Amino acid sequence: MDLHRVALLCSFFCFAQVWSLPTNCILRNDLLKRSYTLIETAGGFFPVQCLKENVAIPFPQDAFESDNTDQVTGVEKAVYQTLESIDALFENYNDPDQWDAQKWTEFRGLLYRQITDSKCIMSKSVAAQDFANREASLKVYFQTLSSTLKEKDFSFCAWEIVRKEIVRTLKFILDHNHDIML
Repeated sequence: MDLHRVALLCSFFCFAQVWSLPTNCILRNDLLKRSYTLIETAGGFFPVQCLKENVAIPFPQDAFESDNTDQVTGVEKAVYQTLESIDALFENYNDPDQWDAQKWTEFRGLLYRQITDSKCIMSKSVAAQDFANREASLKVYFQTLSSTLKEKDFSFCAWEIVRKEIVRTLKFILDHNHDIML
């Protein structure tokens, strides 16, 4: 009888472990929406005192658009690359201390989770031949954001410009890529 119970418990724990494993290789819409909301509200509205310092940064809209289903993998990779680039911006420089610390911490945690959960997207090769162009435009965009931080000496306004751009990027991804996210 005890052997039967042990076997039953082992089976239960085995199934519980298998079912509880995260599903990888997907971009989750709910996590991206939550990330967007957190970064948008972490600092409030764009500060009036920063309007003079605001710079026009060309947005790589083409990196997140697809004309057909053959380009979906390229878009998925572009979104993944964007998440990694956002993380790298904050990884390489001191955290902006003017933002809501709790929202900021949750945002960083969600960003890390999304990167971890969808890492294998980069190993997809099917119909991703257009990714090189997407990657190049994203690289220029994030280098511009990084340069803006450096040129403005990591000031409050520099971080607000970067936050505004990240909000715009995440909003565009959410609005135009329903077909690639669960």
